[in-house]
Amino acid sequence: MHCDHLHSMIPLERYRDIIAAIGAKRESWADSFWMRFAAQAAVLCPDPPEQLAKRIHHIASALQQRTAWYRTLASPVRFVVAAMLIQHHIPVADFLGECDRASEVFKEVGLHHHGFYETMAVLILRLSAKHPAPSLIQADRIKSLYDHMKGFHWWLTGPSDLPACAALASCPGPAEVVVAHVEDAYQQLKASGLARNHHLQTAANLLPVLGVPIDEGVSRYRALKMAFEVRNGVLDVESYDALVVLALIHQTTDIIINRLCSVREELDLFQPEQCGPANFLIAADLTVLDLVRFGPDQEQIRQPQDVESMMATIHAFHIASAVLVSQVQPEMIQPLGGLDAMGWPYPYA
Repeated sequence: MHCDHLHSMIPLERYRDIIAAIGAKRESWADSFWMRFAAQAAVLCPDPPEQLAKRIHHIASALQQRTAWYRTLASPVRFVVAAMLIQHHIPVADFLGECDRASEVFKEVGLHHHGFYETMAVLILRLSAKHPAPSLIQADRIKSLYDHMKGFHWWLTGPSDLPACAALASCPGPAEVVVAHVEDAYQQLKASGLARNHHLQTAANLLPVLGVPIDEGVSRYRALKMAFEVRNGVLDVESYDALVVLALIHQTTDIIINRLCSVREELDLFQPEQCGPANFLIAADLTVLDLVRFGPDQEQIRQPQDVESMMATIHAFHIASAVLVSQVQPEMIQPLGGLDAMGWPYPYA
């Protein structure tokens, strides 16, 4: 990704253009829902929107054809995975091989197949460590992280935490130390008034992934939440986790929240059917991509050392964003009765 492309891009406009192109070919409400997250995942791709949309559809079709009908990638989430593969230059064949390898090593250490969560965990491992295939050592570390997490919150921890454990696997230190940092974040956030639930746990899981000290990350999060609530009322429980990516940005709280609210308002006008947590998550992601280009002085980042820091921030953002997408409305992946909105049998893991 070239900095010139990043500096010249307006993320919200880019997102709209990609949505218009990719959504022209859809078959169901589920396709439309997941295409929105695919568009967000592809915002930084430099290809023209029409060409990018063709590539996403082409790769999504390849995923569907090369995946057994009962597997997750035969469902509309394939559009999101396709966009991420394009964004990060990952060949389809390589990724499917990594998924097969992951199923083997995860099962060997006691992490049995969990559909979309496992698929996203494999992708997150690829993004965070650049390994060609999940290893037994990686799988064992993820299992250890999962077990320690469940030791703190057995009633909250489940298969949906697999992507977060994959992200945490890249954090330095023994698994018990990493999870202790997560628990520290969880307790601090809970003490600030957040309700105990899985969205809070996901927010806490992501703070170590952001690469900032826990106390600093919690302080940023609290300030962002307070500023948001002054303007909009109490933050929805379902949006606790989405807010965490904004802690990556080195801008004043007012600037971040003003931009977030402006983007969300535009999305609500543009996508009224997605009002609520879906648009909030996309708005938070687009806000990060918009403001990451600027330093605390509001000037565009140009100096080599600052560019390097910006790229590290974007890398952490991609991993955190992948975890957040993995938590989006799992009922959309597995509709009641096994039928999609068109009445066709819906394939799922």
